[in-house]
Amino acid sequence: MQAPRSVRIGELDIIIDNSCAMHQIPYSVPRNPAFWAAQYKEYRRRKAKGSKSAEAEKLAEPAKPAKPANWAALFQDHNSQNSSTKVSVVGKQAAQVEEKAGVRKFTTLEDVLENWSVKLSMPKVQPRGLVNTGNMCFMNVVLQALLYCGPFYNLLQCIKDNVVFSFGTSTPLLESLIMFMHEFKQDKTGLADLETELEEPFVPENVYDALQQKNVFQTLRGQQEDAQEFMSHLVDGIHEEMATVLQARQAQAERAGGSGWVEVGAKHRGGHMRSSHEATPITQIFGGTLQSVLTEPAVAGRAVQRASREPFRWLALDVSAAEVERLEDALDALAAPETIEGFVDAKGAPAAATKQTVLEHVPPVLVLHLKRFVFCADEGVKKVHKFIEYPETLALAPQWLARGAGRQRSRQYRLSGVIYHHGSDASGGHYTCDVVRAGDEWVRFDDVDISGLAGVDAALEEKKDRTAYILFYTIKEAE
Repeated sequence: MQAPRSVRIGELDIIIDNSCAMHQIPYSVPRNPAFWAAQYKEYRRRKAKGSKSAEAEKLAEPAKPAKPANWAALFQDHNSQNSSTKVSVVGKQAAQVEEKAGVRKFTTLEDVLENWSVKLSMPKVQPRGLVNTGNMCFMNVVLQALLYCGPFYNLLQCIKDNVVFSFGTSTPLLESLIMFMHEFKQDKTGLADLETELEEPFVPENVYDALQQKNVFQTLRGQQEDAQEFMSHLVDGIHEEMATVLQARQAQAERAGGSGWVEVGAKHRGGHMRSSHEATPITQIFGGTLQSVLTEPAVAGRAVQRASREPFRWLALDVSAAEVERLEDALDALAAPETIEGFVDAKGAPAAATKQTVLEHVPPVLVLHLKRFVFCADEGVKKVHKFIEYPETLALAPQWLARGAGRQRSRQYRLSGVIYHHGSDASGGHYTCDVVRAGDEWVRFDDVDISGLAGVDAALEEKKDRTAYILFYTIKEAE
């Protein structure tokens, strides 16, 4: 095998090995230095051009999306540069208009929770069905009823539009409801014109996941649950999340301010109080107060009365008595004085004492739970099937109210939603609901099936296959 040969051009040695000869590859190396200088210049030009092209391509790449300023920004479509520009301009203009009008702009969740106020009217929302993945109708009707509850919808909308979004927070239920609300479009079109253009039904997976994270209804799918019990867990859970956020802010402010006061727990350790009675937007919407008055026998010619207060987010009304035929009858029974059996006076002697429960404060949204399921010693739990008549407009009767109720005596409520239970079994059956969409337009939801009602009368009338279980009454705005 021949040794490789080399060719020297200026300071450059080029080695030519035997493979060139073996494969009969012709080689011819120009010896003119000017040729190599021109080649080197061309190489530098192409390299520079390539760097500029790469830089141009890099600049042309879409920028990584910035951290969303709020929930609304999170839901924006970032695929279109034009649309994002329009959104930012509109947002800026809206902020300027709100600033001129003196409308409060919130910046944090704590800010919303501390300063939000109830707004009754809500935008017209396009109906959308919910998929029943297995005995989930109890959950579907509650979510639909809450969505069309004006103050609750406005609260979620306010948080979505103002609060910075972040994952992994301490409010998973609240965030899941905001994501749920985002699945519904705002649309003023009447239902009759929308029926062929409704969005496809969907499964509220975000709510499922949040509930399981909170250890609420671990058997969510495949086992029938009670709609009222589910609503209680859901709304109370959101309230607790809000209360925790507010308490954390208060604790931070106390540490910063050095107030010197701290709640002392076991073994004299600092503790943190969690109160289910703390004021939050949930209590602003649904929270009322019952006053329980205990009247003892007269002492020295004067009866002794002791009053206690108890908060509520819905009233549970007994409808099992034969004389209860209307909603007003059930409220009369709630406020009627009852004799306390086995009561003894201060001297230990039996005495006749009465207890009366009345409304001290009523919320903007009055939720009434008709207790359809009662326990009988010989039959176990059975359902009260009878029809309970309920009005479109509910006026608060004086006998239902505490003496200091004041302005609440003139309050009137308008029916805004009804949740029905189908069937005769307490542990089974089916749930549907009727809600007012806007104005006088009523909509009926049966999981994925949606139908428009002729009017409120369709929600008020007696139905053979279902009975009213939960009633939503929203306070009427001043005319």
